[in-house]
Amino acid sequence: MGAAAALALALGSSACAVTFRDVPREGRNEVPTYLGDESRATTALEVVDSAPEQIWRANAGRGTLGLPAVGERVTAIATVDRWVYAIDTRTGRLFWRWRADGPHGTGPVMGDGRVFAATEGGEGKLTAINLFSGKKRWQARIGDIAAPLTLADGTLYGTSMSGFAFAYRAENGRRLWTRVVGPSRSGVLVLGTHALVVSVTDTAFVLNRETGSVTARAGLPLTTVAPLARIDDSTAAVGSPSGEVFAVRVPSGDVAWRVRTGDPVFGSPVVVGDTVYALSNRCTLWVIPAANPAAADSVPIAQADSAASRCVTVAAPAVVRDGVLVATVGGEVLFYSRKTGKREWTLRARPRGELRHPPVVRNGQIIVAPIVGEVVSFR
Repeated sequence: MGAAAALALALGSSACAVTFRDVPREGRNEVPTYLGDESRATTALEVVDSAPEQIWRANAGRGTLGLPAVGERVTAIATVDRWVYAIDTRTGRLFWRWRADGPHGTGPVMGDGRVFAATEGGEGKLTAINLFSGKKRWQARIGDIAAPLTLADGTLYGTSMSGFAFAYRAENGRRLWTRVVGPSRSGVLVLGTHALVVSVTDTAFVLNRETGSVTARAGLPLTTVAPLARIDDSTAAVGSPSGEVFAVRVPSGDVAWRVRTGDPVFGSPVVVGDTVYALSNRCTLWVIPAANPAAADSVPIAQADSAASRCVTVAAPAVVRDGVLVATVGGEVLFYSRKTGKREWTLRARPRGELRHPPVVRNGQIIVAPIVGEVVSFR
């Protein structure tokens, strides 16, 4: 039984949509993969307030294990009790909700006027939902899906815990290919003409994006449980629970470099320009020049603070223009200023439940999704 299935209570199996308000057609609501990619650092130019206050809370059923897809006007949430919600990013008000026949163990993605969500369990399905009506467009039975999805050039990529990588046409749900790669928690990273998958058995598979054929298969020194980040079209950054950040070359699958962090890295690395950022689980920020990893530096976010021993994170860093936001399993969001080199503030109103994903920042608005309870927005 997947994590979402274990958290959700048994409910009915019929899928349905309930519409409450019309969805606005304006605004950019394209969130093609986890954190929008680019590469996991779409917040890098955002500016956040020095004293953000809560502006809304939105229902998320019994909670979400995945990251919401946050667009300019619409935010999509997939929950452990089988619902997909579309809410107003500005106000938190509900547009529609759609009921699946299984729990969601990963977040949705959005693109081309559709929301794409996947369910856990042996009967897990991949579903396309009309963004503006909340009605199902198509559905395909895939199996247990717990890793993030990726939408690229009209194709939806993903991996299942039963060991398959897959590609489906986003428009009509037509299967393009499946390939046995072993279970993966990181999902698929698209790099040029290739698709890179790292399995939980420490193996990198480089696949042809069009056919799914294996271009290379290489053993890795460590594994990962988080999405990979693109350094360039031939290199990906990987964080490992074994206490390292390393880079994988494509198409060979070879390891380009390794940086020892000492503590586990559970969240995805993020890449801004030519710099890789990663968080170890004791809230230590690692800054790694991709061209010179030997010059890597680290900063304890909770330094000289009585809370230092309590600061624990499993999330990626959210890099913004002036600093880095850190989401903790204790439910706090910390702001570290790159200008002053200090932790400047902590969000005053704690959301309920652990934060296992970084906050998403859109137009200065900070949105966090605890694994239990409501999605919360601050500005």
